Amino acid sequence: MPKVLLGRSYAPLHNKVGHPECAERSHGIEKALDRAGLGHSLVELRPSRRRISEEAAQESILQVHSLGLVQGIRKICEGSSAGVPTLLDPDTYVTDMSFEEQIRGVTTALDVVDEVVGASDPDLTGFALVRPPGHHARRGQPMGFCLFNFVSIAARHAQRSHGLSRIAIFDFDVHHGNGTEEEFYDDPDVLYVSWHQQGLFPGTGRLGETGGEGAEGSNLNINLPSGSGREAMRLAFREVAEPAIRGWDPDMILCSAGYDAHFMDPQAGLQAQSSDFHWIATELRGLALDLCDGRMVFVLEGGYNIEALGDSVVESLRGLAGLGSEAKYDSPHLYEEPLERIERAVAEAHGLLLKKADD
Repeated sequence: MPKVLLGRSYAPLHNKVGHPECAERSHGIEKALDRAGLGHSLVELRPSRRRISEEAAQESILQVHSLGLVQGIRKICEGSSAGVPTLLDPDTYVTDMSFEEQIRGVTTALDVVDEVVGASDPDLTGFALVRPPGHHARRGQPMGFCLFNFVSIAARHAQRSHGLSRIAIFDFDVHHGNGTEEEFYDDPDVLYVSWHQQGLFPGTGRLGETGGEGAEGSNLNINLPSGSGREAMRLAFREVAEPAIRGWDPDMILCSAGYDAHFMDPQAGLQAQSSDFHWIATELRGLALDLCDGRMVFVLEGGYNIEALGDSVVESLRGLAGLGSEAKYDSPHLYEEPLERIERAVAEAHGLLLKKADD
Protein backbone atom coordinates (compact mmCIF):
# COMPACT_ATOMS: atom_id res chain seq x y z
CA MET A 1 0.00 0.00 0.00
CA PRO A 2 1.45 3.41 -0.96
CA LYS A 3 2.61 5.60 1.91
CA VAL A 4 3.76 9.20 2.14
CA LEU A 5 6.55 10.23 4.51
CA LEU A 6 5.48 13.57 5.96
CA GLY A 7 8.06 16.00 7.32
CA ARG A 8 6.83 19.14 9.05
CA SER A 9 8.83 22.29 9.74
CA TYR A 10 6.32 25.10 9.84
CA ALA A 11 8.59 27.86 11.19
CA PRO A 12 5.96 29.25 13.62
CA LEU A 13 8.32 31.98 14.82
CA HIS A 14 8.83 33.21 11.26
CA ASN A 15 5.62 35.17 11.15
CA LYS A 16 4.28 38.57 10.14
CA VAL A 17 0.63 39.14 10.93
CA GLY A 18 -1.28 40.30 7.86
CA HIS A 19 1.40 39.12 5.42
CA PRO A 20 0.29 36.53 2.83
CA GLU A 21 3.16 34.26 3.90
CA CYS A 22 2.38 33.83 7.57
CA ALA A 23 2.10 31.09 10.17
CA GLU A 24 -1.63 30.81 9.51
CA ARG A 25 -0.75 28.85 6.35
CA SER A 26 0.49 25.94 8.45
CA HIS A 27 -2.59 26.09 10.68
CA GLY A 28 -4.75 25.70 7.58
CA ILE A 29 -2.79 22.66 6.44
CA GLU A 30 -3.03 21.03 9.87
CA LYS A 31 -6.78 21.62 10.11
CA ALA A 32 -7.26 20.02 6.70
CA LEU A 33 -5.06 17.06 7.69
CA ASP A 34 -7.04 16.57 10.90
CA ARG A 35 -10.30 16.48 8.93
CA ALA A 36 -8.92 14.15 6.28
CA GLY A 37 -7.99 11.29 8.58
CA LEU A 38 -5.08 10.07 6.46
CA GLY A 39 -3.13 8.54 9.33
CA HIS A 40 -3.05 5.08 7.78
CA SER A 41 -1.46 6.48 4.62
CA LEU A 42 1.11 8.77 6.25
CA VAL A 43 4.43 8.02 7.90
CA GLU A 44 5.54 10.76 10.25
CA LEU A 45 9.16 11.90 10.19
CA ARG A 46 10.07 11.58 13.86
CA PRO A 47 12.95 13.56 15.42
CA SER A 48 14.56 10.30 16.54
CA ARG A 49 14.85 9.22 12.90
CA ARG A 50 16.45 12.41 11.65
CA ARG A 51 19.94 12.11 10.23
CA ILE A 52 20.97 15.63 9.23
CA SER A 53 22.69 17.78 11.85
CA GLU A 54 22.41 21.56 11.84
CA GLU A 55 26.04 21.77 10.78
CA ALA A 56 25.42 19.44 7.83
CA ALA A 57 22.32 21.45 6.90
CA GLN A 58 24.36 24.65 6.77
CA GLU A 59 26.95 22.92 4.59
CA SER A 60 24.17 21.86 2.24
CA ILE A 61 22.81 25.41 2.12
CA LEU A 62 26.24 26.62 0.98
CA GLN A 63 26.05 24.31 -2.03
CA VAL A 64 23.26 26.57 -3.31
CA HIS A 65 23.66 29.93 -1.55
CA SER A 66 26.61 32.24 -1.03
CA LEU A 67 28.31 32.55 2.34
CA GLY A 68 27.45 36.24 2.24
CA LEU A 69 23.74 35.54 1.98
CA VAL A 70 23.79 32.99 4.80
CA GLN A 71 25.82 35.22 7.10
CA GLY A 72 23.74 38.26 6.15
CA ILE A 73 20.42 36.61 7.00
CA ARG A 74 21.83 35.30 10.28
CA LYS A 75 23.17 38.74 11.25
CA ILE A 76 19.89 40.51 10.47
CA CYS A 77 17.95 37.92 12.47
CA GLU A 78 20.29 38.23 15.43
CA GLY A 79 19.88 42.00 15.34
CA SER A 80 16.08 41.91 15.17
CA SER A 81 13.86 42.55 18.16
CA ALA A 82 11.96 39.52 19.43
CA GLY A 83 8.81 38.96 17.41
CA VAL A 84 9.25 42.14 15.33
CA PRO A 85 9.59 41.39 11.59
CA THR A 86 12.33 43.11 9.60
CA LEU A 87 11.75 43.68 5.88
CA LEU A 88 14.53 42.61 3.52
CA ASP A 89 12.59 43.94 0.53
CA PRO A 90 8.93 44.99 0.07
CA ASP A 91 7.82 41.33 0.04
CA THR A 92 10.30 39.39 2.16
CA TYR A 93 10.79 39.55 5.91
CA VAL A 94 12.69 37.89 8.74
CA THR A 95 12.21 37.75 12.48
CA ASP A 96 14.75 37.15 15.21
CA MET A 97 14.10 33.39 14.90
CA SER A 98 13.91 33.04 11.11
CA PHE A 99 17.46 31.79 10.62
CA GLU A 100 17.05 29.00 13.16
CA GLU A 101 13.65 28.11 11.70
CA GLN A 102 15.15 27.93 8.21
CA ILE A 103 17.92 25.59 9.36
CA ARG A 104 15.22 23.31 10.77
CA GLY A 105 13.34 23.53 7.47
CA VAL A 106 16.40 22.51 5.48
CA THR A 107 17.07 19.68 7.92
CA THR A 108 13.50 18.44 7.47
CA ALA A 109 13.65 18.54 3.66
CA LEU A 110 16.97 16.67 3.59
CA ASP A 111 15.77 14.11 6.11
CA VAL A 112 12.74 13.39 3.94
CA VAL A 113 15.01 12.90 0.92
CA ASP A 114 17.30 10.60 2.92
CA GLU A 115 14.41 8.50 4.22
CA VAL A 116 12.74 8.11 0.82
CA VAL A 117 15.99 7.23 -0.94
CA GLY A 118 17.24 5.00 1.87
CA ALA A 119 14.00 3.05 2.10
CA SER A 120 14.37 1.70 -1.45
CA ASP A 121 10.60 1.22 -1.37
CA PRO A 122 8.66 2.12 -4.55
CA ASP A 123 5.55 2.60 -2.42
CA LEU A 124 7.11 5.40 -0.34
CA THR A 125 7.15 9.01 -1.50
CA GLY A 126 7.75 12.09 0.63
CA PHE A 127 6.35 15.56 1.30
CA ALA A 128 8.34 18.24 3.16
CA LEU A 129 5.89 20.76 4.60
CA VAL A 130 8.24 23.69 5.07
CA ARG A 131 7.82 27.43 5.00
CA PRO A 132 8.36 30.06 3.81
CA PRO A 133 8.60 28.99 0.14
CA GLY A 134 12.05 28.77 -1.39
CA HIS A 135 12.03 28.69 -5.18
CA HIS A 136 12.55 32.45 -5.66
CA ALA A 137 15.64 32.59 -3.44
CA ARG A 138 18.74 33.17 -5.54
CA ARG A 139 22.33 32.24 -4.74
CA GLY A 140 23.01 35.63 -3.17
CA GLN A 141 19.55 37.16 -2.74
CA PRO A 142 16.39 36.36 -0.76
CA MET A 143 13.24 37.49 -2.54
CA GLY A 144 9.56 36.79 -3.13
CA PHE A 145 8.92 35.65 0.48
CA CYS A 146 11.83 33.15 0.11
CA LEU A 147 15.02 32.96 2.18
CA PHE A 148 16.62 29.60 1.28
CA ASN A 149 15.79 27.50 -1.78
CA PHE A 150 14.69 24.22 -0.22
CA VAL A 151 14.12 22.26 -3.42
CA SER A 152 17.49 23.26 -4.90
CA ILE A 153 19.26 22.33 -1.66
CA ALA A 154 17.44 18.98 -1.69
CA ALA A 155 18.50 18.33 -5.29
CA ARG A 156 22.16 19.04 -4.59
CA HIS A 157 21.95 16.83 -1.51
CA ALA A 158 20.51 13.96 -3.54
CA GLN A 159 23.37 14.32 -5.99
CA ARG A 160 26.18 14.63 -3.44
CA SER A 161 24.99 12.27 -0.70
CA HIS A 162 23.23 9.59 -2.71
CA GLY A 163 24.93 9.66 -6.10
CA LEU A 164 21.64 10.39 -7.86
CA SER A 165 23.15 12.51 -10.58
CA ARG A 166 20.13 12.99 -12.86
CA ILE A 167 17.40 14.93 -11.12
CA ALA A 168 14.11 16.20 -12.55
CA ILE A 169 12.43 19.14 -10.80
CA PHE A 170 8.81 19.93 -11.67
CA ASP A 171 7.52 23.26 -10.36
CA PHE A 172 3.73 23.70 -10.43
CA ASP A 173 3.60 26.90 -8.38
CA VAL A 174 1.78 29.75 -10.15
CA HIS A 175 4.98 31.81 -10.03
CA HIS A 176 8.15 30.92 -11.91
CA GLY A 177 10.92 29.59 -9.68
CA ASN A 178 13.64 31.96 -10.84
CA GLY A 179 16.04 30.89 -8.09
CA THR A 180 15.77 27.23 -9.03
CA GLU A 181 16.17 27.98 -12.72
CA GLU A 182 19.30 30.04 -12.07
CA GLU A 183 20.86 27.37 -9.86
CA PHE A 184 20.60 24.64 -12.49
CA TYR A 185 20.61 26.60 -15.75
CA ASP A 186 24.12 25.42 -16.64
CA ASP A 187 23.83 21.96 -15.10
CA PRO A 188 23.36 19.23 -17.73
CA ASP A 189 22.25 16.73 -15.06
CA VAL A 190 19.23 18.60 -13.65
CA LEU A 191 16.01 19.13 -15.59
CA TYR A 192 13.85 22.05 -14.45
CA VAL A 193 10.29 22.20 -15.78
CA SER A 194 8.02 25.03 -14.67
CA TRP A 195 4.51 25.99 -15.56
CA HIS A 196 3.45 29.38 -14.30
CA GLN A 197 1.13 32.25 -15.07
CA GLN A 198 2.48 34.41 -17.86
CA GLY A 199 3.63 37.89 -16.83
CA LEU A 200 3.38 37.27 -13.10
CA PHE A 201 6.06 37.94 -10.46
CA PRO A 202 9.05 37.67 -10.75
CA GLY A 203 8.80 38.28 -14.52
CA THR A 204 11.18 35.44 -15.43
CA GLY A 205 10.58 32.02 -16.97
CA ARG A 206 10.48 32.95 -20.61
CA LEU A 207 9.89 30.40 -23.31
CA GLY A 208 13.34 30.73 -24.86
CA GLU A 209 15.22 30.02 -21.62
CA THR A 210 16.19 26.42 -22.32
CA GLY A 211 19.52 25.95 -20.51
CA GLY A 212 23.03 27.31 -20.69
CA GLU A 213 25.93 26.25 -22.87
CA GLY A 214 26.45 22.54 -22.48
CA ALA A 215 23.07 22.17 -20.76
CA GLU A 216 20.76 22.98 -23.65
CA GLY A 217 17.33 21.46 -23.17
CA SER A 218 17.65 21.14 -19.40
CA ASN A 219 15.26 24.03 -18.72
CA LEU A 220 11.66 24.23 -19.90
CA ASN A 221 9.12 26.96 -19.20
CA ILE A 222 5.40 26.79 -19.95
CA ASN A 223 3.76 30.20 -19.75
CA LEU A 224 0.04 29.77 -19.04
CA PRO A 225 -2.30 32.69 -19.77
CA SER A 226 -4.50 34.18 -17.07
CA GLY A 227 -7.68 32.17 -16.66
CA SER A 228 -6.00 28.82 -17.29
CA GLY A 229 -7.32 25.93 -15.24
CA ARG A 230 -7.98 22.23 -15.48
CA GLU A 231 -7.82 21.92 -19.26
CA ALA A 232 -4.59 23.92 -19.43
CA MET A 233 -2.90 21.89 -16.70
CA ARG A 234 -3.76 18.57 -18.27
CA LEU A 235 -2.70 19.68 -21.72
CA ALA A 236 0.57 21.19 -20.48
CA PHE A 237 1.41 18.10 -18.48
CA ARG A 238 0.61 15.55 -21.16
CA GLU A 239 2.16 17.45 -24.06
CA VAL A 240 5.21 18.98 -22.38
CA ALA A 241 6.00 18.15 -18.75
CA GLU A 242 5.45 14.40 -18.86
CA PRO A 243 7.41 13.73 -22.07
CA ALA A 244 10.21 16.02 -20.87
CA ILE A 245 10.56 14.13 -17.59
CA ARG A 246 10.31 10.76 -19.32
CA GLY A 247 12.96 11.79 -21.81
CA TRP A 248 15.23 12.88 -18.97
CA ASP A 249 15.05 9.43 -17.34
CA PRO A 250 15.84 10.84 -13.87
CA ASP A 251 17.22 9.06 -10.84
CA MET A 252 14.81 11.07 -8.67
CA ILE A 253 11.93 13.53 -9.10
CA LEU A 254 11.53 16.58 -6.88
CA CYS A 255 8.47 18.81 -6.99
CA SER A 256 8.11 22.44 -6.04
CA ALA A 257 4.55 22.04 -4.82
CA GLY A 258 2.87 25.42 -4.95
CA TYR A 259 -0.89 25.80 -4.59
CA ASP A 260 -1.38 29.44 -5.53
CA ALA A 261 -2.75 28.46 -8.96
CA HIS A 262 -6.00 27.64 -7.12
CA PHE A 263 -8.98 29.72 -8.22
CA MET A 264 -9.48 30.91 -4.61
CA ASP A 265 -5.91 32.20 -4.25
CA PRO A 266 -5.56 36.00 -4.05
CA GLN A 267 -2.01 36.14 -5.46
CA ALA A 268 -2.71 35.12 -9.08
CA GLY A 269 -5.28 34.56 -11.79
CA LEU A 270 -5.38 30.87 -12.64
CA GLN A 271 -8.32 28.55 -12.05
CA ALA A 272 -6.97 25.28 -10.70
CA GLN A 273 -9.28 23.35 -8.40
CA SER A 274 -8.30 21.27 -5.41
CA SER A 275 -8.86 17.99 -7.26
CA ASP A 276 -6.45 19.12 -9.98
CA PHE A 277 -3.65 18.77 -7.44
CA HIS A 278 -4.79 15.23 -6.76
CA TRP A 279 -4.53 14.56 -10.49
CA ILE A 280 -1.03 16.07 -10.69
CA ALA A 281 0.21 14.02 -7.74
CA THR A 282 -1.27 10.84 -9.18
CA GLU A 283 0.35 11.42 -12.55
CA LEU A 284 3.72 12.24 -11.00
CA ARG A 285 3.61 9.18 -8.79
CA GLY A 286 3.07 7.07 -11.90
CA LEU A 287 6.05 8.73 -13.55
CA ALA A 288 8.25 8.12 -10.52
CA LEU A 289 7.27 4.45 -10.46
CA ASP A 290 8.03 4.09 -14.17
CA LEU A 291 11.32 5.99 -14.16
CA CYS A 292 13.08 5.94 -10.78
CA ASP A 293 11.67 3.22 -8.54
CA GLY A 294 9.22 5.65 -6.98
CA ARG A 295 11.87 8.06 -5.64
CA MET A 296 9.99 11.37 -5.38
CA VAL A 297 9.67 14.15 -2.82
CA PHE A 298 7.31 17.13 -2.83
CA VAL A 299 8.52 20.36 -1.19
CA LEU A 300 5.92 22.97 -0.24
CA GLU A 301 6.07 26.32 -2.03
CA GLY A 302 3.20 28.84 -2.27
CA GLY A 303 -0.53 28.88 -1.58
CA TYR A 304 -2.11 31.81 0.22
CA ASN A 305 -5.81 31.12 0.57
CA ILE A 306 -5.76 29.17 3.81
CA GLU A 307 -8.73 26.88 3.09
CA ALA A 308 -7.69 26.15 -0.49
CA LEU A 309 -4.09 25.51 0.56
CA GLY A 310 -5.07 22.94 3.17
CA ASP A 311 -7.50 21.19 0.86
CA SER A 312 -5.01 21.11 -2.01
CA VAL A 313 -2.17 19.73 0.13
CA VAL A 314 -4.49 16.97 1.34
CA GLU A 315 -5.51 16.25 -2.26
CA SER A 316 -1.84 15.90 -3.22
CA LEU A 317 -1.28 13.53 -0.31
CA ARG A 318 -4.30 11.48 -1.35
CA GLY A 319 -2.93 11.24 -4.88
CA LEU A 320 0.51 10.20 -3.68
CA ALA A 321 -1.07 7.59 -1.40
CA GLY A 322 -3.17 6.11 -4.21
CA LEU A 323 -6.46 7.28 -2.68
CA GLY A 324 -9.36 8.87 -4.50
CA SER A 325 -10.09 12.58 -4.53
CA GLU A 326 -12.35 14.07 -1.86
CA ALA A 327 -11.84 17.72 -2.78
CA LYS A 328 -13.72 20.30 -0.74
CA TYR A 329 -12.91 23.31 -2.91
CA ASP A 330 -13.83 22.54 -6.49
CA SER A 331 -16.35 24.66 -8.34
CA PRO A 332 -18.63 24.23 -11.39
CA HIS A 333 -18.89 28.02 -11.74
CA LEU A 334 -15.51 29.06 -13.12
CA TYR A 335 -14.81 31.18 -16.18
CA GLU A 336 -14.30 29.54 -19.53
CA GLU A 337 -10.60 28.92 -20.09
CA PRO A 338 -8.86 30.81 -22.96
CA LEU A 339 -8.30 27.60 -24.93
CA GLU A 340 -6.80 29.15 -28.07
CA ARG A 341 -4.14 30.97 -26.05
CA ILE A 342 -3.54 27.88 -23.92
CA GLU A 343 -3.09 25.64 -26.95
CA ARG A 344 -0.69 28.15 -28.50
CA ALA A 345 1.39 28.40 -25.31
CA VAL A 346 1.58 24.63 -24.94
CA ALA A 347 2.38 24.16 -28.63
CA GLU A 348 5.26 26.61 -28.36
CA ALA A 349 6.72 24.75 -25.38
CA HIS A 350 6.11 21.42 -27.11
CA GLY A 351 8.01 22.74 -30.13
CA LEU A 352 11.07 23.37 -27.98
CA LEU A 353 10.77 19.84 -26.62
CA LEU A 354 10.72 18.43 -30.16
CA LYS A 355 13.70 20.57 -31.09
CA LYS A 356 15.64 19.14 -28.15
CA ALA A 357 14.75 15.60 -29.29
CA ASP A 358 15.97 16.37 -32.80
CA ASP A 359 19.25 17.73 -31.47
